[in-house]
Amino acid sequence: MHDRDKVSQSEPKVTDSQGGLSTHFFSNAEAEEDQKKKEKSVYLLCGKLPPETREQLRYVSKDGKCRVNLGHIDERGRFLSDIFTSFVDLQYRWFLFVFMMCYITTWFLFAGLYYVNASIRGDLGQNHCYLGIDGFISALLFSVETQRTIGYGSRTVSPTCHEGVLLVMMQCIVGSMIDALMVGCMFVKISRPKKRAETLLFSRTCVIANRDDQLCLMFRLGDLRESHMVDAKIRAKLIKSRQTAEGEFLPLEQTEIDLGYETGSDRLFLVEPQVIQHNIGASSPLWDLGPVQLRRQQFEIIVILEGTVEATGMMCQAKTSYIETEIEWGARFEPCMTLEKGSFRVDLRRFHTTYKVPLPNCSASQAHQLMVLAGCKVQSHTTCGEWGAWAEGTAVEDKDKSPSNIRFTIGDIQEERMSEGNESEASAKQML
Repeated sequence: MHDRDKVSQSEPKVTDSQGGLSTHFFSNAEAEEDQKKKEKSVYLLCGKLPPETREQLRYVSKDGKCRVNLGHIDERGRFLSDIFTSFVDLQYRWFLFVFMMCYITTWFLFAGLYYVNASIRGDLGQNHCYLGIDGFISALLFSVETQRTIGYGSRTVSPTCHEGVLLVMMQCIVGSMIDALMVGCMFVKISRPKKRAETLLFSRTCVIANRDDQLCLMFRLGDLRESHMVDAKIRAKLIKSRQTAEGEFLPLEQTEIDLGYETGSDRLFLVEPQVIQHNIGASSPLWDLGPVQLRRQQFEIIVILEGTVEATGMMCQAKTSYIETEIEWGARFEPCMTLEKGSFRVDLRRFHTTYKVPLPNCSASQAHQLMVLAGCKVQSHTTCGEWGAWAEGTAVEDKDKSPSNIRFTIGDIQEERMSEGNESEASAKQML
């Protein structure tokens, strides 16, 4: 009893809203869970998500499936207005189920009509209008034989039964319509180029490196089939949420990424694996992003390839996506094509392989401003020709200097400009 009193006295007491005393005990697990919830709420308020949850929030999966679910659809009758597309878009198990039910329903429907007509005429015990029909099962067999034109010959319609002849004509017309619809849907579903996209190969990661003295975002694309895509075109979009100057939140805003539309580089002759590049210029959405900003930002790059299937002439579309953790800074793709015995050979084992190259740890905009201060002649939307040499020199200096001594920021540039302005003002005063 005394031990219990000691324990009860050591319990923390909290006064509730009614003035009473209540005790609350929180285990370590509950405290950790509450802490995780608080951290997640902070991430959401800041517009960012913790790295462990970013993989689950893809807008488009790696195999090209869009992770968008439409809810609260009130006007579902719109799908029935386009019944052909609705049938084609069904999964195979439901498509085959509807396929069989269409025929079975018409068989039973006309079997009931034959049976009712025979009952009204009193022919179930006699053979007047429908020869060989003495029950519903025989009427069903007659319906199947009529629609499928089997023609066993044991069950027929009497020429003196006019309504029976009309029913047979109606069933033949309805059966022909169902045949045309179902066979057409089956042909379109089988010949759809949806599976053709599975033989189009995208690299697992993107790389950022110099190409022709220009900072570029690159990824690799290949076709596994010998029958090539006709009039293949590639395009990309940057998906990112942002807040406007007026305070409006724009979820999943889409920004176009130029892959060479004006120069025609986006139109591909996809015979061998090709490396697609995006020049990171002043108009690029990646202009202000360096290796550090890439890890802090949350965005997704959607790549869409469209082309015509050579065998069927139908349009095919393949999609994939890259998130910020799938972009390698300072890397290039390893060559995968060699010349052997008078022909080119592609080694797909190297398709996803990359290797590191020297590249400064700053964004394209920061490098642009640093080269302006260094006296380089910079043209609009391009970097100067000394970018590659400056990048290699910076990479060599990285080995001897700490990152804090070699990284430049916009604040450093502004301070240097202010110091230059102060020196010019002092010299002007001395002259006066």
